[in-house]
Amino acid sequence: METAFLENRHLRIMVVPGKGGDILEFRDKRTDVDVLYHADYQWDPPAERRIPSTETSWNEHYPGGWQVNLPVAGDPRELEGTQYGQHGESALLEWDSEVGRDDDEAVMLELTAELRRYPFTVRRELTLPADASRLRIEESVTNEGEYPLEYVWQHHVALGRPLVGPGARLDVPASESYVGDYDESHTTNRLRGNQLFDWPTADGVDGEDVDLRSFPPTDAEIHDQAFLLNVDDGWYAVSNGDLDLGFALSYPADHFETLWYWQAFGGMDESPFWGRNYNVGLEPTTPHPDHTLPETHREKKTMKTLAPGETKTVELVASTYGDRDTVTGVDATGAVSGN
Repeated sequence: METAFLENRHLRIMVVPGKGGDILEFRDKRTDVDVLYHADYQWDPPAERRIPSTETSWNEHYPGGWQVNLPVAGDPRELEGTQYGQHGESALLEWDSEVGRDDDEAVMLELTAELRRYPFTVRRELTLPADASRLRIEESVTNEGEYPLEYVWQHHVALGRPLVGPGARLDVPASESYVGDYDESHTTNRLRGNQLFDWPTADGVDGEDVDLRSFPPTDAEIHDQAFLLNVDDGWYAVSNGDLDLGFALSYPADHFETLWYWQAFGGMDESPFWGRNYNVGLEPTTPHPDHTLPETHREKKTMKTLAPGETKTVELVASTYGDRDTVTGVDATGAVSGN
């Protein structure tokens, strides 16, 4: 399987064009810590650039790390008459890759994919400067079809141990947020379902307040999903004072209007996880309020549409840092402020 590495004296980043263009290592060299979550089970990429048809295919081929999900995210659904399993198709395809730059100032990897069921071309430029602990991602999606098409665009960033744990803290400039309904069969949630709350404090099922900036013990059995709204500045940061290490992501909040907060703390009692993963997913996503109902996205006017021939371009910056227990801001260049 094709693999590429971007590396300087601060970071080592592994990208897998042969599996969705996934970022599967984001290693801070100062601490020798990879901040990403890695699957605790055997996984393989889909074969021969095809999109498997089962609803659970995305999880079956999920290695952890960081994916781009297009043209849907969330549960299986139909969009514009096209049926998709979980999280769409972009992370299940093999991407074409090419070194776009390799000089004294930076290295850059170009990635391109043409979706199969949707006439979208996705292009990404991953640039690592020579002397910075930051990765810049410029990403564009073009509608090559002759009809306007709705879409959901998501960066599925999963962070894991040792960065995430009881000694870490999440900072994000959110305000009103919510938790959706839980199915009756779901028994490992610590958050009360069907609630609006003001970040960071949500109602627990036990009637107690839950501060979502902190993380539970590593032997917890918790699985929750929250949706953070009004993240006007478009950033988040996870800081671990015990490691003197943090990870931050800045993104355009006018495009990614909600931050999905997946809390998988030993409580995913389903295939292929079965309680083996302790991680968070902090996932900038275009629509809200609900991740399973396209009709609701349309009603709330948060569903995005690309006209024929139209291209949408965004830029994100991911960085690692030290000497911060609390973060108060991350600017568009990835610079982190706090104390």
